[in-house]
Amino acid sequence: MARCDLNESAYPPLPAVATALAEQARRAHRYPEFLPDTLRAAIATHLGVDPAAVTVGAGGTAVAFTILQDCLTRTRTRRPRISTPVPTFDGFAILARMLGATIDPSPLTPSGIPDLDALLAGIGPDTAAVILCSPHNPTGAIIGNAELRAFLRAVPAGIRVILDQAYVEYQENPPDIAQLLGVNPDLVVLRTFSKAYGLAGVRAGYAFGLPESIAGSRGREIPFAVSAAAECAVPVALAAQRELTSRIEAMRAERDRLIGALSALGGTVLPSHANFVYLPGDDGIALGRLLRSIGIIGKECPEHGFRLTVADIRTTDYLVDALRLTAQTA
Repeated sequence: MARCDLNESAYPPLPAVATALAEQARRAHRYPEFLPDTLRAAIATHLGVDPAAVTVGAGGTAVAFTILQDCLTRTRTRRPRISTPVPTFDGFAILARMLGATIDPSPLTPSGIPDLDALLAGIGPDTAAVILCSPHNPTGAIIGNAELRAFLRAVPAGIRVILDQAYVEYQENPPDIAQLLGVNPDLVVLRTFSKAYGLAGVRAGYAFGLPESIAGSRGREIPFAVSAAAECAVPVALAAQRELTSRIEAMRAERDRLIGALSALGGTVLPSHANFVYLPGDDGIALGRLLRSIGIIGKECPEHGFRLTVADIRTTDYLVDALRLTAQTA
């Protein structure tokens, strides 16, 4: 069985990171920093921003939770709502429920891109936050820079916009965040080391924006929550950009091979800028269930489509050969 449902990296941690983690294991009896200030400084240096503009947590989901906590604390409504395109990352609905907020869904376009007009139209007096993914999960589509700037310009002042860039390392021409912050100072950008960096098990994520927009989330950082493993692994990973680029290029090649194979077998696959592919509609769901029957486990998005994480060469080979055999015997 091959698990292709969580968008994990097909590759283990980079060699230098694996060495650092092995060395850290011998110090596992020691606590990490009370608050992750050293790691915050390393991330800020990588981004070229003030450390006060960065908040760090045990994975992107944990950071999103503190951001949403801050948004709901600042809102004056008793019925806070969070606007986001659907389908999207399942964790957002879970976090909203934990915080007593309601998700206001908006649709995607047929190309799998968030419908920004519909998202904007759904913002109301009870909206505490807007969450937007680019590359989008689960479709892998990206929002154009001009369209994103226009959307940010149109969002009412005071509403926090969370731009989830969990897969930004896979995107060839990501937006200039400094420009976006100039358009909308309420923007907060969410990122993770779980995807391209291959550190899903280490649990490290961060967000950045203007210091005044990040302050509320920073004030909710839990002491000792960021592990010593994350503290040692992340700076080493950030320093290994050449090796990271090589892995990203390998993943893109494997993704394109997977898209070509699925398309040749009659599947409809949307263009992707992430480490997964998406097959929309009932046909996509049916193909996903067929893959499950041959041991390839992907992510079914009920009533929407099917998402499949790009795996290693061996898994892709098995998937393609099994589907070809199934098509020949059908």
